[in-house]
Amino acid sequence: MATARIIIADDHPLIGDALRLALSARYPDHRVDIVSSVAAAEATCRDAKGIRLVLLDYRLPDSDGYSGFFRLQYLLGDVPIAIISGFGDPQIVEAARVLGARGFLSKTQPLDVLADMVERMLRGERVFPPPTRSAHEIEAARERLETLSSAQRRVLLALARGHLNKQIAQELDVSEATIKAHLTAIFRKLGVLNRTQAVLSIQPLLRTMDHAG
Repeated sequence: MATARIIIADDHPLIGDALRLALSARYPDHRVDIVSSVAAAEATCRDAKGIRLVLLDYRLPDSDGYSGFFRLQYLLGDVPIAIISGFGDPQIVEAARVLGARGFLSKTQPLDVLADMVERMLRGERVFPPPTRSAHEIEAARERLETLSSAQRRVLLALARGHLNKQIAQELDVSEATIKAHLTAIFRKLGVLNRTQAVLSIQPLLRTMDHAG
């Protein structure tokens, strides 16, 4: 049986080391690894066996906003990823929620509270601060996004950034034919006819992500 693992991706050594100590004390049978970039997390997570949770810093040197989250989500599939951040902006929290993160942890919270939140996430709970406002349109966009696979979500969000099929294929390291197949599936699942309609269907969510940085 593969060793149970927790991955912490955080470039602040004091935070990462303190959190690793807290989690190692609570879960002595788990291996807790720390990396300081998304690229290092991708290398560490290439073999996903045993990984139970990834704690991903919202701001890392090689990621812009939630781009690191999408990269790891594409690589890890169903392995849960939680965001940990020193920023408590409700827009950032809401973006994490609607994009399918397992939870949102604030670095300002005491270590024992963070460890409790990790314990709840390992039990399968989604752990977020209480929502600050009703967001019917954002929730509807989230539900539409959830009908897509992780690869299809990345394709759709790349479309929203104005990327062409060739660029998206390079980003995902697949063929253009694969991207076209993803687009066909995206249009069918969202009930739209073209790229513009697909992007418009998740526009409320895109605005939330823009505000979140």
